[in-house]
Amino acid sequence: MNLGPLVDRIRQSPLTWAAAALAVAGLALVYVGTAKTVGLVVDGRRVSLRTHAQTVAGAIRDAGYAAGPSDLLEPGPSAWLRAGSTIRLEHAQRVIIEADGERWAVESPSRIPANILAQGGVPLYPGDRIWADGLPLADPAAPLESTPERLRLRRGIEIVLNEAGNARALRSAAPTLGDALWEAGVALRAADRLEPGAGSPLRAPVDAVLWAGRRVSILADGLELTAWTSGATVGEALAEAGLAPVGLDYSVPAADELVPEDGRIRLVRVNEEIVVEQEPVPFETTYQPLPDLEIDNQRVIEPGTYGVVVNRVRLRVENGEEMGREVERAFVAVEPQPRVIGYGTQIVVRTLATSDGTLEYWRAVEMYATSYSPARAGTPADAPWYGITASGQRLRKGLVAIDISLIPFGTRMYVPGYGFAEAADVGGGVRGRWIDLGYEDHDFVNWHQYVTVYFLTPVPPAGSIVWIFP
Repeated sequence: MNLGPLVDRIRQSPLTWAAAALAVAGLALVYVGTAKTVGLVVDGRRVSLRTHAQTVAGAIRDAGYAAGPSDLLEPGPSAWLRAGSTIRLEHAQRVIIEADGERWAVESPSRIPANILAQGGVPLYPGDRIWADGLPLADPAAPLESTPERLRLRRGIEIVLNEAGNARALRSAAPTLGDALWEAGVALRAADRLEPGAGSPLRAPVDAVLWAGRRVSILADGLELTAWTSGATVGEALAEAGLAPVGLDYSVPAADELVPEDGRIRLVRVNEEIVVEQEPVPFETTYQPLPDLEIDNQRVIEPGTYGVVVNRVRLRVENGEEMGREVERAFVAVEPQPRVIGYGTQIVVRTLATSDGTLEYWRAVEMYATSYSPARAGTPADAPWYGITASGQRLRKGLVAIDISLIPFGTRMYVPGYGFAEAADVGGGVRGRWIDLGYEDHDFVNWHQYVTVYFLTPVPPAGSIVWIFP
């Protein structure tokens, strides 16, 4: 602003000077009066902003943020700003979509999986199943804590279920037909007959037929048994219940008659039996090193077989009641043979091109990765061991917790997306193929995903290598 003419007028007249002073004061009051406080939520973090901007775009700019074409800005950038209003800015994140046999990426600011899929041109149908970063979603329309890195869609399969002459259509992404019916509220009983079987995998549309069992009450050996059967005759019902007549046994009604309307059946025992029962004897599993097989691979050398113990049992039944049971003889008919599994002990050094350069590794293991920092380790802040790892080092990025029974302290590894890692800590729940990535509090990054962990050269002595990872 050029104040020269105003200064000259002030010098010429006291009245002009007074008027100018009032004008400047007025401008200052106007400037102060235009300031307003608004709420600003950026990627889920809320702050308070004091600004003179008149529009949302100006306020965002005053706060030092920028909204790209894929970002979500509410209200829009040209909207007028009012005191007390709230501005929401969500920066777009890269999301990998796996659907319909293809894989591609979209930039999205949304935390709602269904919206991200819609943005990627993927329609959802009833029965479809979605995984976000490897975890199944109960409701794809519910917002997640953050934008996922990967969404995987499995399409529902069309199922036509014919039950008692009534057909209905279902759609499910369950792995088997039985799982799909369970999800649809169809509970299968042991006596129900389903074609195809409940364990049939769902890979293509299927026509299924369900014959529901009916309830029967069987009086046998002094007991009344309630069972379900899909059989038409009394003999079939007894057979499905495991009570088929033997020898001189008979049933009322007879075995070849239809199951009565009231479902009541009586089985009469009239003889003494010798029953031979067999019990399996489990085999042991042993492991054998194979120098010609690469590490982390196994080969079945001997499959192993179960043994058999035979029990000779005498049952005495009088007047339809069991009077005694005696094991006359028990012997091992077949000795169990152990299963022999060969595990690889051959080390092959390979190279890996990473953003940190080309690395040499001698082992690659898929592990579940989580992360922690001193404040998240469950140690009181005033404890003398706060922030100290089990190896005595102060926790920082690059130090990780592992199952020390599998990975010794000092083992050097590389985790894509994290970087170089040294085994230096243990955790109460860190067992097996689990790696807890260390950070300091200020640079903490939340991890919950499966990664391939590369064990870097040099190769440790053979005596310190755990050859079989559980």
